[in-house]
Amino acid sequence: MAIIKEVKNGEDIKVKIVTSMPDLYVYVTDKEREAEGKDEIWFFDEKASKPDKKIEFVTSFEDLKIQYVKSKTQAKWRNKTHTLQNRIN
Repeated sequence: MAIIKEVKNGEDIKVKIVTSMPDLYVYVTDKEREAEGKDEIWFFDEKASKPDKKIEFVTSFEDLKIQYVKSKTQAKWRNKTHTLQNRIN
């Protein structure tokens, strides 16, 4: 499940939001169950004591470049050989 918590330090992944050439197209849901087992569908839970991943949004030296999309059908890995594939959920 991709339950994500945004933090300022102690992150698992440094994420940069881009408008072109992302590694991953991400759909953000407000339903936790929709994110189950999915790298590409994120549910942000700032109160989670044990999120699946803690991320920090950065402008450089990122581990992952994402682009937000408007529908679940658009959410997918663009870079299918990325080292984080199947490791976010």
